[in-house]
Amino acid sequence: MEEDRLTSTFRRISERLRLSARKLTGTSDDADDALQEAFFRLWKHRQTILNHEQAERMLYTSVRNAGIDIMRRRSRFVDAGVPETADDDEHGDRDDLFREVTALIDKSLSDRDRQILYERDRFGWEIADIAAAHGTSEANVRMILSRARKHIRELYRQRQNNEI
Repeated sequence: MEEDRLTSTFRRISERLRLSARKLTGTSDDADDALQEAFFRLWKHRQTILNHEQAERMLYTSVRNAGIDIMRRRSRFVDAGVPETADDDEHGDRDDLFREVTALIDKSLSDRDRQILYERDRFGWEIADIAAAHGTSEANVRMILSRARKHIRELYRQRQNNEI
């Protein structure tokens, strides 16, 4: 598909995509992030797109998937005990909590595990891309992520229990 047709398709339906993403993610910022991610995903496959209809279908699917990924990343922080709102006095400022969790990650994980965790959760890499970059299997990447997240959750909860 020509690049100008790809861009015009995205521009033509971007407001509908944004509304769909906003309903899924709940915030305008996350919706914009989902749109950007969807366009990026589509851009990588622009040579294989045959027409505007296929581009639309791929965009809607990609926006939905990007929105789900954003919600999953958000739930990882909630699962670890990080509050969703910055004005939660009981837990302090969200930025402080982010720095605290980041410090736990930096101090307690190996270089490889930390890098894999950041590639997935900070940078949004796909599992297959991480596996290829580290010369390992997708199953191994999933196992590393699961163990690293569990370890950080446990350390964070221990730290919170010790402060009570």
